[in-house]
Amino acid sequence: MVTSRERVMKSLNHKVPDRIPLDLGSTNCTTMTKKAYENLLHYLGMQKETQLMMENFQIVFIDEEVLTMLAIDTRGIHPRPVAQKREVDERTYYNEFGIKYHMPEGGLYYDMVEHPLASASIEMLRDYPWPEPEKSMDLRGVRDRALRLKEDGEYCLVGDMIDTGIFEPCWYLRGFENFLVDLLSNPDFASQLMEGMYQYQLKRYSLFLQEVGDLLDVLFVGDDLATAENVIMSPKTYREMVKPFHKEYFKNLKQLAPHAKLLYHSCGSIAPFIPDLIEIGVDILNPVQVSAQGMDTRELKEKFGRELSFWGAVDTTYVLPRGTQDEVRREVRKRVQELGPWGYVLCAVHDIQPDVPPENVIAMYDEARRIQ
Repeated sequence: MVTSRERVMKSLNHKVPDRIPLDLGSTNCTTMTKKAYENLLHYLGMQKETQLMMENFQIVFIDEEVLTMLAIDTRGIHPRPVAQKREVDERTYYNEFGIKYHMPEGGLYYDMVEHPLASASIEMLRDYPWPEPEKSMDLRGVRDRALRLKEDGEYCLVGDMIDTGIFEPCWYLRGFENFLVDLLSNPDFASQLMEGMYQYQLKRYSLFLQEVGDLLDVLFVGDDLATAENVIMSPKTYREMVKPFHKEYFKNLKQLAPHAKLLYHSCGSIAPFIPDLIEIGVDILNPVQVSAQGMDTRELKEKFGRELSFWGAVDTTYVLPRGTQDEVRREVRKRVQELGPWGYVLCAVHDIQPDVPPENVIAMYDEARRIQ
């Protein structure tokens, strides 16, 4: 009897598994939003407590009974997030970085509405009070859970500390336009900000991986570098400004989790950066945003499939929210045909959103299990 772990690792080692491995909920980019999850629970006739993984994006931890019912092959190993927010009112708060979030009336998510370093000089940046990494998460019980799952041997263990990027959280602090301008015209400021973020994130991951690094099969980092139309910056700017931080970060993470493959997340049209990511240690690419420019799954597999595995790819722009169940099943077969039969773990492109019918979630995983 093939275990889920054997199935996933065989695929990630570019050997043909008995079927395509399935993921749901192992990372903060492969789970479900609160409303979508509660719709699924209602459809399944299950009563479960909803536990938020991230408040701003309203995404959740998936209950074990749901994972088992869907035959999910992965299990996420996460520290519990610790809220360090200062509430303004019931729909507005500041997080530990001083970023202000607000949920519009009737909204589904919190938007960033103030960036604390928007007008900061480099002198002010030197005095910026970075949050304390150890206060961002609760590590109690995390090794016991990971050890129990590891000894059981059934599932592929995916470590995700949540909020793990370097580039992306820097623009959260500075503002998107401001930070892109910094990369070109204020490189000393941009580098100092990324250095501070790199040290903060590495310290957080070091604390987490001291607990579970030896037990993980896959380790997740998310750091968006693209939009649906193109990469956010030129390859030259990425290689000069951001890539050195990614390279050092990934090297240290692999030392802290020596048996784990590195799963890297960037939404959008990321293809121009894929060779750079492979060069600095990325083993698996997520989410494979198939609606973005240049993200044709057949071409990606042909061009990069010998060096890279893929994780995601079931369309969330049209098929999952608006397609019929038959269209969902056709989409699943297409992605398996083009990204499989090895080097692929199937799930949705990013977190399953509130407008996705639960029937389509069931159809996606049911069809994937049928394909041999």
